[in-house]
Amino acid sequence: MSQVDPFSAAAAPADPRDTLLVVEPESSGVDLLPAATRLGLRVHVLDRRPLELAPAAVRELVGRGRAGYTVVETRCTELVAAAAEQLASRTTVVAVVPGFEYAVPVAAAAAERLGLPGPRPAVAARLRDKGLMKDQLARGGVAVARGVPLTVGDVPEDTLLQAAAVVGFPAVVKPVDGSGSLGVRRIDSMAELRGHLERAAEEGVLDDMGQPVGGRLLLESYVTGPEFSVEGWVTATGEVTVAAVTQKLLGPEPHFVEVGHIVDADLPQADREALARTAERAVRALGLTAGVFHLEARLSPRGPVVLEIAARLGGDRIHRLVSAVHGRSLPEAAIRVLAGLPHAAVADAPSGRAAASVYFTAPAPGRIHDPEALYADLARVIDAGAQCWELTVDCAPGDLVTPATDFRQRFGHAVLVAADRSALTAVLDEVNAALYRALDRVPAAAAVAA
Repeated sequence: MSQVDPFSAAAAPADPRDTLLVVEPESSGVDLLPAATRLGLRVHVLDRRPLELAPAAVRELVGRGRAGYTVVETRCTELVAAAAEQLASRTTVVAVVPGFEYAVPVAAAAAERLGLPGPRPAVAARLRDKGLMKDQLARGGVAVARGVPLTVGDVPEDTLLQAAAVVGFPAVVKPVDGSGSLGVRRIDSMAELRGHLERAAEEGVLDDMGQPVGGRLLLESYVTGPEFSVEGWVTATGEVTVAAVTQKLLGPEPHFVEVGHIVDADLPQADREALARTAERAVRALGLTAGVFHLEARLSPRGPVVLEIAARLGGDRIHRLVSAVHGRSLPEAAIRVLAGLPHAAVADAPSGRAAASVYFTAPAPGRIHDPEALYADLARVIDAGAQCWELTVDCAPGDLVTPATDFRQRFGHAVLVAADRSALTAVLDEVNAALYRALDRVPAAAAVAA
């Protein structure tokens, strides 16, 4: 275990301030660090990666002495809890926050070891296993899809037939412990199901941290209807606050890649309230306390059906969209409820603004020959109708881009804020047109050979 630690004897201030412990910050979790400094807290990070491989914002704060950093195997509950205890012996740790999906269980164990608020380890374990999660939700009266667990390997034919009889086709197969659409696919027949299981056994699936996922799968009924997420937080006393309902933009099936998010979702008030009530029931059914939540659901003809729920910030910059539209900081909310800090009353922004994060994918195999020109074109069309908060084009000249099967094939993103929903829709149409202009399509055979 190595560390960069401003709480060492030489660097410790005479009157140490309270400290927030963040486990494995990645994606939206990185924004927990500046949120903590705004609240007057010190920050310490536990991560399995050496500092030079951490996100740039983390490296920058550590380099400025605004955060400490300890390298520890963050997939090991005991090592994380022990590192948390060591930190607590040097400074007052007021909260432990997961910075990424896979850190939820170890953060819960560390918080319990230190006697701090947060999801209990048993609850966190259910959150990281979609099968256990949905069983608990169903027992709590929350609508979920019918599902059957499967183990990758030599699955007996009668087991597959029984699972198909319970679930029906079309179905959806997903790792019980995955994220980012990894290994998630619509299945339309027994032949497709057998083929998917064979590929999963042969190839395996690695998450974006290089760890294997997908050894256990969940086969569940396909749910029709548009997809949304509900963002909010719950206090230690069980009070649930819904901050926003987010519209999800998905790529083409049979995959379910998230290519965009819009706040607020364009919904009748009755549907919005139904999603909010479902989120509250789900939080209580799972026993979630003290922290933020990100619930995903489809609005089926019979009402909301929960797909999954996480005790962390939603990914893909969703919390920034919430901030732009509603003036609420979900990273700060996560810290406040865990650290016992008071919540300032914040009214919804009255402007009627709309915000989106959009992730770039290719409708067909092709090459982006001039990424700089694409960036300039995107900046131009966004600036014509919206504020551009973020813009990246993450490919080199001539790179082959292909239709996305999970988040790893996305090649850039934009975060934009418009005066209203109609202005946002117009800008998103222009963004899609700019991407189409920049894509030089290649024959499918050439894409496979590459």
